[in-house]
Amino acid sequence: MRPAIIDALPNRSTRTSTPTREHHIGFIPGEGIGPELTAIARDVLSAVAARAGRRFEISVGGPIGVDAVRAHGVALTDEATAFFEDVFGRGGAVLCGPGGQRFVYDLRRRFDLFCKVSPIVVDEELLASSRLRPELVRGVDLLVVRDNAGGVYQGEWGEGRDGQGRRFARHAFGYDEDEVRRIVAVGARLAAARSGHLSVVAKHGGVPTVTTLWEEVTREVAAEHGLASRLVDADLAAYQLMHDPRAFDVVVCPNMIGDIIGDLLAVALGSRGLAYSGNFDADGRAVYQTNHGSAFDLVGSDQANPVAHLYALAMMLSESFGLVEEAGWIRAAIKAVWRSGKKTRDLAAPGDLVIGTRELGERVAALVADAPSRAA
Repeated sequence: MRPAIIDALPNRSTRTSTPTREHHIGFIPGEGIGPELTAIARDVLSAVAARAGRRFEISVGGPIGVDAVRAHGVALTDEATAFFEDVFGRGGAVLCGPGGQRFVYDLRRRFDLFCKVSPIVVDEELLASSRLRPELVRGVDLLVVRDNAGGVYQGEWGEGRDGQGRRFARHAFGYDEDEVRRIVAVGARLAAARSGHLSVVAKHGGVPTVTTLWEEVTREVAAEHGLASRLVDADLAAYQLMHDPRAFDVVVCPNMIGDIIGDLLAVALGSRGLAYSGNFDADGRAVYQTNHGSAFDLVGSDQANPVAHLYALAMMLSESFGLVEEAGWIRAAIKAVWRSGKKTRDLAAPGDLVIGTRELGERVAALVADAPSRAA
């Protein structure tokens, strides 16, 4: 069994909690296809609850992102902030739909959700759906550990006009040693419990001082954990991850580089509709999400792939609540649907039957609720 991500966080070195019969989950439907995906996730969660005999206390949040900007002028409203505070205060976690503008960046800063972890696991059932050759992606199982607290996305910026009336825009960012050390340390703890290999991605020539800091801290942290480590320039890392993704295990990245690397690896998965993540603070408070955005063009079309949202739900059950078996029910049910030859349009290979968003969700929920022998 893979190590729990939450156990690698600074203040959660060991799991002290045990599963209880009641858990608090916050749902934020978000914008675009978010409400459709959230409805499916809630149906699947109901199936988990019925089968496991557990009770989940549910809260539902209001507008975020573009919808919140239109209504209130800001992407992260005071109401949304209070919602997150309430869920976290109850010991719960949030499954969040997509939100545009500055929502995710402001949320991460507000709650110091400094660590984003994106599992990149290529499912055997989808080898024919990958945009890369099956022999290159079979067995891929890696983690992208991305800093959320510093870097370009959390810098300082401004705009204006100079004395000649020409427009300008400026953006400044930086890292301090503690910011780098805590995110690299998470990656190191995970690598130590996996293969023992840690890769850190930066850019020597482009941002030399920042990269030097990351390199020096990586060497120190790797030595503390007895790990083999390497610092890879971002452009080479992008090539190598497409050329031979199995050569990587735990990949730690600064903010913007991690954003790009995570999306790039969705090519190996077969679709952006499979990319998901968890965002954590030092104590394990967490927000789970898809990585594919709002997909306004798919709203109401019944063509969106809900699997990333369901995988994010499974990640929440496993990481935040210790419900590892229940999370496995969801993953197994998804794979069972795929093995039956039924896939959403983005994943369908020749010979597959294309099904819609709602039907896939209904089939997964039915398998989760059924006897263990059916969903195993």
